[in-house]
Amino acid sequence: MENAFFVNKTPFIKGRLALALSVALLFSIVAVYQLSTQVSPWPTLHAKAPLVLLLELLPVWLILFLLFATSKHFYDRRQQQETETKDHFVKNVSDIIQKIKSGEYNADRDVTGERLLDTSLSEIYKKFKTDADNERHRSWGNEGLARFREIMGSHTEIKALNDAFISQLIQYVDANQGGVFILNDDRHLELSACYAFERKKYLTKTVLPGEGLVGQCFLEGHSIYLTKVPDDYINITSGLGASNPQCILLVPLKVKEETLGVIELAAFKPFKKYKLDLIEKAAEALAQSISTVRVSEDTKKLLDKSLSREREMKDQEERMRQNMEELYVTQEDMRKVNLEMEELFKAINTLTATAELNLQGNILKLNDRLLQTLRFTAQDLYGKSFESLLTRDDQNVQTFASAWRAVQSGDSAEHVFTFHDSQKNQHWLRTGFYPLQGNDGVERILVFINDITEIKNKETELDKLNVAMEATRKMLIRILNEIPLKVFLKQYNGKFFVVNDAVSRFHGFDSPEGLIGKSDFDFYSAQDASDWLEAEHKIIATGRTEYIHPDGGKILHTIKMPFHIDPLNEMGILGLQADVTELETLRKEKTDRV
Repeated sequence: MENAFFVNKTPFIKGRLALALSVALLFSIVAVYQLSTQVSPWPTLHAKAPLVLLLELLPVWLILFLLFATSKHFYDRRQQQETETKDHFVKNVSDIIQKIKSGEYNADRDVTGERLLDTSLSEIYKKFKTDADNERHRSWGNEGLARFREIMGSHTEIKALNDAFISQLIQYVDANQGGVFILNDDRHLELSACYAFERKKYLTKTVLPGEGLVGQCFLEGHSIYLTKVPDDYINITSGLGASNPQCILLVPLKVKEETLGVIELAAFKPFKKYKLDLIEKAAEALAQSISTVRVSEDTKKLLDKSLSREREMKDQEERMRQNMEELYVTQEDMRKVNLEMEELFKAINTLTATAELNLQGNILKLNDRLLQTLRFTAQDLYGKSFESLLTRDDQNVQTFASAWRAVQSGDSAEHVFTFHDSQKNQHWLRTGFYPLQGNDGVERILVFINDITEIKNKETELDKLNVAMEATRKMLIRILNEIPLKVFLKQYNGKFFVVNDAVSRFHGFDSPEGLIGKSDFDFYSAQDASDWLEAEHKIIATGRTEYIHPDGGKILHTIKMPFHIDPLNEMGILGLQADVTELETLRKEKTDRV
């Protein structure tokens, strides 16, 4: 704006005023001087020509006119400049606001010239940037948690869960190394999963609670964040070499007040607060997921254990049934014994004696079946040591001590013990111990007892019968071996089931056991063996046949007939072969003479 000064707050231009004043003053002086020389001297001039005063005041009138003209010009000019300045200022402020929104604002470059306004805009930018960063970090954290929860929901095994989690976490938070330590059954922190850890130092690592930073983090239950890492703590290796990390972060895996393990991370750059917050939340989610997977695994183990016991009981039932059937088939007069054992078997399945023990082995609860089995009253057994009911022999005592140690450590055990009832009679009892777990470990022991005394007695009788049957079988084999014939019994598929010594020696074996289970396919061509097997199948279908045929330089008389093999419940071939070489030779010579 042009230089101006103010008269009663009215602005006007100095240059114009000075020029007009000079010209008007000079004109006035010259005019008055001319009049004074021609009309009258200046002192008397006013009397003779009063209007000369107007001429003398000409500079004043000119100044007033210029004042009006220059003031309006100055005002219009100033209004225009102020409008342009205001528009420029508003545009400048608008541009700065747009830069603040887009994040391109620079406090040193983007200024309006108004200090107070520039300070306010800078503070607005800082708050806007802080809010935008917080929102971006919050969105980043929520996306990370969603990704981790998706990983956790897709794994049902702890090892696979930890592998996928630590790999994703390292990449998401821009760390370089990491590992997940989980508390195992031995109360050691075991490295369950790792990412980029130095193999020599970490792949088989276990840590005791309280040992090192990992053990300290586990015991204290609080995160540990180090930005000054000892040189010998850990190396981050790559194809270009190895280097020490700039920071170490250890976060406990906690569910409520229980610590399940520790996450350890190492990075070249310190973690920012929003990343630390995400890692804490991810660790909490991982701990909850591990706890859930463990509960699921424990439930599955209990279910598998229950199914395994059910299968064992079914197998035991099947074995018992087979034993019964074998007794029935072996000797008809054992029918009564078979029926008795079936009744006993039903009683074992439906009536089972049970008891509940404390950790000291004392009886807390029992049922009537146990009292009936041992012929005691409830007052006799409540609070009494279960071990005291056992027969006091070394094997019984040692077996019980071994079983009890296993039960106290949380494992189930099942053994057969001998007991004496109230009348000093000995009983064989199959006893199963099953620990009941509580919050602090094993709290009680449940005992299932089945009285197998009668079964034991029957097994003894059966063993005696089997010995007698084995002696009979050996006698029959000796009789077959004394017969000067080849005697064999084949299954439907052509395999030898019973042979005597003559047949086994013919095939090059020292005893029949070497030939049992083999067939003609093991000694002859496949075509010949297949033809003979087909012929034997026809004999089974049509009936007995006999024929004379040469074999290996000898003449054999063979008789084959269908025969039911009872143990296999299938039809086979019973064969008899006699060497008639001499008889056929004599018959031929007699024929030739005739």
